[in-house]
Amino acid sequence: MRIQRIMMLTAVLLAAFTPMAGATEQATPSTRTICPQDADPASCLLKVATGDAGAKAASGPLTAGDLQEAYRLPADLLGGGQTVAVVVPYDIPSAEQDLATYRAANGLPACDEVFTCFRKVNQRGGDTPPPSSPSYAPHAAAGLDLTSAACPNCRLLLVQADDPTFANMGLAVDQAVAQGADAVVVMWGFTESADQAAQAAHFDHPGVTITSAAGTGFNTDGRQTVPSAFASVIAVGGTELFRDPAVPRGWRENVWRDTGSGCSLYVARPAWQRAGACGGRRTVADVSAVSSSSTPVQIYSSALGGWAAASGTPLAAAFIAGVYGLAGTDSTAPAGKRLYARARYLHDITGGANGVCAGSNLCAAGQGYDGPSGMGTPDGTGAF
Repeated sequence: MRIQRIMMLTAVLLAAFTPMAGATEQATPSTRTICPQDADPASCLLKVATGDAGAKAASGPLTAGDLQEAYRLPADLLGGGQTVAVVVPYDIPSAEQDLATYRAANGLPACDEVFTCFRKVNQRGGDTPPPSSPSYAPHAAAGLDLTSAACPNCRLLLVQADDPTFANMGLAVDQAVAQGADAVVVMWGFTESADQAAQAAHFDHPGVTITSAAGTGFNTDGRQTVPSAFASVIAVGGTELFRDPAVPRGWRENVWRDTGSGCSLYVARPAWQRAGACGGRRTVADVSAVSSSSTPVQIYSSALGGWAAASGTPLAAAFIAGVYGLAGTDSTAPAGKRLYARARYLHDITGGANGVCAGSNLCAAGQGYDGPSGMGTPDGTGAF
């Protein structure tokens, strides 16, 4: 059975802007879809706003410093020696230079001969790149920039799969682990399918945390996306994040209306996840971070013409992978088990929803666990 490809960068990539600090609340701009040539049109979730809408939305995308402040990450102290891998399809020739531009503008240490914090390999671990595809360059930029924002001292590994098939994605994840990655973020995914179990082992590596986006929207048909639905993967949902001096934290955070949540159709509930509305099935998500189009984050991609304001749950997944790198936890215990046991080190998200699900917490935020935000968002590194 063919698995429908889902371009998991549920993103809004907006018009070019000059980097600015601090996001302010604003209306979501109108967008148009951009779709890689080899993607099923029904699964194209990458969007772009242009003209006046893009200019308005780019008035204050969140910088690396904003994210470190909002999530209380001591990014100048931790993460040394850890490697975070970003898995994307195809070769991205501009990835290293684009990353250098982002890091310089955000005051992050340069990846140079002194601090060799960037390299890329193909899915076999070699230097010969697969074919290039500018359509996937924003995925690489989003992954590398957001992991850098969370963990400036981590080493970054870009693993470029031959193409966007589930089989090659899995092989690229295996290669990331073989290359010494401590955490891996997969920047795209697939609709759940009855034959997905054949690929599950590629996303289960004890001692290595794998993160993936929770998708988009409240799914009522019991079908989620993989690899995030696999119990061995940390499924990451999305929030909107506003600076608000009126609250003690200094930031206000709610569930993003377009984040994904629901019950897996095929994956059993892991022992560390509490029973709830999904019964014996896996519930998505586990944790979350900012990814709203109302409060976009800053990325740099030559394929987009330079600076852009981006949104989408894969951004959150990349950021959380960086947080795992920053934490540097040396444990073979499942990352999900640690996360659920340490809720006191997370911001509990209690506002917002991504659907209507009366009588359950599958699509509405509330105290403790809920589907859209999982256990919450980072409050330091203690939960990771």
